[in-house]
Amino acid sequence: LIFLLFLGVLSKRLSPLNYEGPLDIGPNYQTLWFTEDLDHINRDPGTINIRVLYSQGSPTAPLFVYTGNEGPITEFYQMTGWLVGTLGPQYNASVAFIEHRYYGESIPSPFSWKYLSTDQVLWDFADIIQQLKPSNSTPVIVFGGSYGGMLAAYFRIKYPQFVDGAIASSAPVLMPLDVNGTSYARISTNDYFNVDRDCEGNIHNGFLILDNFIDRPLTYTALENIFNPCQSIQEQGDVLALEDFIADAFQGMAQFDYPYPTNVDGLLPGFPVNVSCSIMSQFSQNENMWQALMGFAQINNLFYNWTGNLTCYDLYGGGSGLEPWTYQTCTELIFPIGQYGLPNDMFPVRPWDYKQWTQMCQGLFGVSPRPDWAPINYGMGTNDVNITLASASNIVFTYGTLDPWGGGCIQEPINDQTTVIGIKGGAHHLDLRTPNPRDPQSVIYARSREVAMINQWISQAMEKFSR
Repeated sequence: LIFLLFLGVLSKRLSPLNYEGPLDIGPNYQTLWFTEDLDHINRDPGTINIRVLYSQGSPTAPLFVYTGNEGPITEFYQMTGWLVGTLGPQYNASVAFIEHRYYGESIPSPFSWKYLSTDQVLWDFADIIQQLKPSNSTPVIVFGGSYGGMLAAYFRIKYPQFVDGAIASSAPVLMPLDVNGTSYARISTNDYFNVDRDCEGNIHNGFLILDNFIDRPLTYTALENIFNPCQSIQEQGDVLALEDFIADAFQGMAQFDYPYPTNVDGLLPGFPVNVSCSIMSQFSQNENMWQALMGFAQINNLFYNWTGNLTCYDLYGGGSGLEPWTYQTCTELIFPIGQYGLPNDMFPVRPWDYKQWTQMCQGLFGVSPRPDWAPINYGMGTNDVNITLASASNIVFTYGTLDPWGGGCIQEPINDQTTVIGIKGGAHHLDLRTPNPRDPQSVIYARSREVAMINQWISQAMEKFSR
């Protein structure tokens, strides 16, 4: 049961409705393949082919690079319209989206977990960028959102000779400092509370009803009829899994609370948190427990069944846990995410337990997390970033005030060579998405500041080679 609950945490990854469709791969983009050493560090034999989406710009213009995250690079191309449709054409730049090894189509063969690390990934990026640069004097700016934003910042810190500046959007580099994992659920809860002060209570009450049903097997058939799970609800663990499934929907909508309809993990309306609060208000008016649970069922439909084609809901996701992202969170990337109930948050109690997490990692992969890795290797994940990152430069860190991952983002200035921009009313890496007429003024301002920094970095790079 503990294993399944932890896998729920791992899945968090990162009006009439005219949905913003995903960007098609433009005709000016080609797919390139780069053969990289499987082991850049110890020189073990073997190679891996890394996929890159590439658009050739002017040979005298900069090279813009997206540092790929935990998924197929096509997904991050589709979510980064500001780079694809605005910045790339505006600068006549060459643009590359580099896939992260072990994701998408960049899979090693024969397979081994041994070579999945951020050090190996950054070396891939460095080598590929050197091959893509039209000349030694070409300015290079890297972009990334969420984990990709972490990699963009890491890349500038570790390889300043190869990259002139980094845009690190919604990069939760300080997440390990939240040792009890309280921030993600707390920020999600605040998003709902700030829309409607009753919304938090309505949702919390729904979870209390489910909690009361855990020890009442006679209610399980009724729960099946309301929520239509693919698996029968036969024991306490199934009710807990149902709770986690619903909680993931609420938290996912907080993460993707964009002001316009989107197609990210599926079709969502604009401001889905507001829509969810309206649903819960409607179904909570009569203080009828079955009515409240029907509101939860409507939330499931809103978040998971956007096509209307699902005939049932898979509460367990069908995953084994043996996924690249699970491995990374079991080694270098520690993201404590817990739930504690009121007053911290509105969700069922699921405390973060480092010991249990380690036991799961040992059972799955035979490895243990290394909480000291990011502080030592990158100067991140420490309370003293003003000291450990004192020499960091040419990095813009942005965070959205609505984003549950914001609790792990840098929100205070580090030094006068880096920039921190808060985006009021912004969800997860909103600044990297395609500009939209419904964007808040805060993200328009953030992008203008980012452009100003990009211009400064390009000028610095060109001046360096003109001496």
